[in-house]
Amino acid sequence: MAIDAVTLNNGQFSHAPREEQRCGISKSSTTLRQESLDVVSPSIVSALQEESEKPRWYLMRAAYGQESKAAAWLADKEGIEEVFCPQWTKDRVYAGKRKKVLVSLLPNILFVKSSQAVLRRFVGVPPMHFLHHYYEPYKDEYGRDIGNGRRPLVIPESQMISFRKWLEADAEDKIYIQNKFHFKQNDIVRVTEGQFAGFIGHVVRLKGQTRVGVNIEGIGFVCTTYIPKYCLENLGEPSLENYERME
Repeated sequence: MAIDAVTLNNGQFSHAPREEQRCGISKSSTTLRQESLDVVSPSIVSALQEESEKPRWYLMRAAYGQESKAAAWLADKEGIEEVFCPQWTKDRVYAGKRKKVLVSLLPNILFVKSSQAVLRRFVGVPPMHFLHHYYEPYKDEYGRDIGNGRRPLVIPESQMISFRKWLEADAEDKIYIQNKFHFKQNDIVRVTEGQFAGFIGHVVRLKGQTRVGVNIEGIGFVCTTYIPKYCLENLGEPSLENYERME
């Protein structure tokens, strides 16, 4: 199976609180963050607090080649519900002999299901000083920064389910593309039979075949092999109700 090389460059490191001197008063970044929240509506502040406490899948970054070490270290920590480090089998040649070995599909990437509040205890601190969040811009409807203007990248549960089903499927012709895919149709479907059963995404036409694909936040696009139409359940256009069904 051909897999494109993966290099993610939208990650940012989280920094330790810094001090800012204003008129002889020292303010920590925590204080500055709270001041920025004071100009945001109470509903957004409440949503921020809820987001911090609710367990979700977070996209995490470790030093290159250290993702498995970080995953093993996090696995038994209190408050960490699950750690997923995607791996796949690849042929390697040792002493002239070809062997199949398990390697990381996405070097330096792991997924952690926990709350943001819990993860703060483990991100960027010894012995995992090389473990950090990936971040995305966070602004209100007027383009103003919320908090510090960024938030940890969250992977929706439905995307994680499809991504894991895609990874587990033993299929040579499944597809991974580093970039997002632009779908021509908005309807979402669920695969009902076969090794991709339970996979949810959009119907796409690739290599002259009907397939099902989904964009994974921060990762790219994954796509099944050929799926017969009788193996597809139409869930309609994306909606809150449908996404609840997906999860």
